[in-house]
Amino acid sequence: MDAILKQKKIVKGKLTRLVSKIDDIQNQANSESIIEVYEKDVNLIDTEVNNLNDNLLSTCTDEDFNGYEIEMHDLFSKLDTLKIILKEKMKKLVRNDNNTNACQNIANTNVDNLKLPRIELPVFTSNYMEWISFRDLFLASVGNNNTQKLQYLKLSVKGEAATLLQSIQITNYNYQKARNALTERYENEAEIINAALNKLVSQPVLKQESASGLRKIIDTTQQCIDILQILRQPVEHWDRETRLRNLTRLDSEQTKQKKIPPSPSLNLSS
Repeated sequence: MDAILKQKKIVKGKLTRLVSKIDDIQNQANSESIIEVYEKDVNLIDTEVNNLNDNLLSTCTDEDFNGYEIEMHDLFSKLDTLKIILKEKMKKLVRNDNNTNACQNIANTNVDNLKLPRIELPVFTSNYMEWISFRDLFLASVGNNNTQKLQYLKLSVKGEAATLLQSIQITNYNYQKARNALTERYENEAEIINAALNKLVSQPVLKQESASGLRKIIDTTQQCIDILQILRQPVEHWDRETRLRNLTRLDSEQTKQKKIPPSPSLNLSS
């Protein structure tokens, strides 16, 4: 355990230094290569934090579990913030370089033989639970040209949603038609709520004690609750019920042997 705690101290130090470095570049003009270097650093520390999380939570005592889980959650939150900052800086850099360095910032597409500025598109796989996030991210990512927006939209959707748009030709007028088709199909609160509830109650039973497995159950539960809160469902009193539901994801032997402390990530009082 001493070795794990020492590693935790090292990883936290690395992350703190990286946060400071990225804070320093936020208001500076940076090249694509500089941003890529920082992205690699973030990915390396992300791997270290995940390994540390598994080792720490699977080794610590029951009394220490809750405190360490809060500490690790804070590290994961800092990593997510760094990823968002770097992704936004890269998107801004691509937009700024679009006119002067088109060869680096366009992607070939077979749709009407047109070239589109290269942007990182969100992906919608026809899962109702993804719709709200996809809708907001897509609108924030694309520009004002409806013809290009329709091309991007077709490139972003998969599965049933792609089939839905397959027959719509790319014209300035048809972008709104395509959006309306997706909205009519997927902006269905009843279906989204049903999908979130089904995912919440159909999580697999955890056969072996695993810190990463416990974290996945907690994260999946929180994801479902977040979606239900967005849709104004009365989940503010679910804390105890959700806790009991999570415990049922352990097999009976684990439930007898390990008393899982409440997770701070399921605080629904706010």
